[in-house]
Formats: sequence, structure tokens, C-alpha cells
Amino acid sequence: MYQDIVTPRATAVVTPEQLASFGRFDVPQSSPVSQDYLLLETFIAAATDEVETLAAVACLTEEIIETYDFFPGQQDPRTLLNYQMGYAYDWAPWWWYGFQTKDSIELVRRPVFVPSTSPVVHTVVVKYNDANGVSQTWDPSNYTVTCNKICLNVGCWFPITDRRQDCIQIYYYAGYHDSDTTKVPARLQLAIMFLAAHFWDNRAIVTIEPTSETYMTLTALLHSFRSYRIPR
Repeated sequence: MYQDIVTPRATAVVTPEQLASFGRFDVPQSSPVSQDYLLLETFIAAATDEVETLAAVACLTEEIIETYDFFPGQQDPRTLLNYQMGYAYDWAPWWWYGFQTKDSIELVRRPVFVPSTSPVVHTVVVKYNDANGVSQTWDPSNYTVTCNKICLNVGCWFPITDRRQDCIQIYYYAGYHDSDTTKVPARLQLAIMFLAAHFWDNRAIVTIEPTSETYMTLTALLHSFRSYRIPR
């Protein structure tokens, strides 16, 4: 699987003024903009990126792309040779115990914008390379986006793809709001300010003890945002 941000957030989650109040230091000169003010904005952006990665979330609206090698319930093309060779050995072929039932694709970055909950219509687009290698867009009538995952509708099936890596490309939007930072959970904002203040106070490599303490604090703040749900 591959994941990347196609369109980054347009608004900072935390302002330099908020960070200065949190870190109990004076706000750098902002008019005209000083180098320290720009540096503070860089620390905030870097801290936000790190927090979003650790928590597997998007604070404000971002367009995400995720790629997969095959749809759920289909055989992994990377182990096809093992399946074929299985007929020569004393173990059951992969289909012997029946086909696994999997009807959903978990989307990694959350929360996923869907038309019913988003103030702006952000659609989920599923593209794939068919058996002939031609790029196709999967008809949205085949699936429903709910609970941060793509679910097959009743009576529908995942399409057949070619055997290349990243043959499935999913584009979607994730975030708590387009621009309103008050919609971002307080723990995420606190984690961003905590890490950005750490960057501001420690401009060079630090020892193991403060690094471990920083990591442990971030873990305590962010661990519950990750999803460990298994698609069925």
C-alpha cells in the first residue's frame, strides 16, 4: 500500500500566537514578518505533519491518495506462484476452505469526508486498472462510504484488476473541517503545540531522556485516534 497527500491543508491548525501562549515565550515580530516568526510557522507545520502521521488523522481537509495491489477477498497476485505450486505438495490449495468474505476497504486517514457529513461535497473516487491494464473509474453505485471505509453494496462485487502493484488508486478527502480549527479535537491541538514548543526550545539533537519523554507524551495523547479495526 502507498499513501500520499495530494492537496495539503490550506489553514494552520495552531497559530504562532497560540503556540507562544502555550510555550510561555514572546511572539516573534509579525509585522513585518521576522525570520523567527517564519521559523515558528515551520515548526507548527512540521509538528502538525508528525501528529497527523502518528494518529493517522487529518486535522483539516486534505485530499489523500491510497493505492492497493488487489481488492479484499481476491488472491494476492504476489503469491500466485505459491498457490499454483501447492498442487504438487500435501497441503490444501488456497480456496479449499472456501472464499474469505471481505466486503470493505479501510481508509487510513480519518475522519473521511462523505457528502452526508461534510459541509462541502468531497467525493470518494476509486480507480483501478482492469484485466487489460486500462484505467477505469469504479461506478459509485457499487459501494457506500461510511464509518471511514468503503463498503460493498448488496449484490455487488469488487472488479477484476491486472496483476501490477498499485493497480487500485483511491482518492478521498479527510479532516474534521475545511477551515474551522475549533472542530479539531483538543488533544490533537495540544499534541501539535507540545511538539512545536519542543522544536522551538530544542534546536539541536537532544539526549535520549528528553526524546523518550516527548515520544511517550505524544503516544499518550494520540494512541486512541488510530483504528485497529480489521476489514471483513
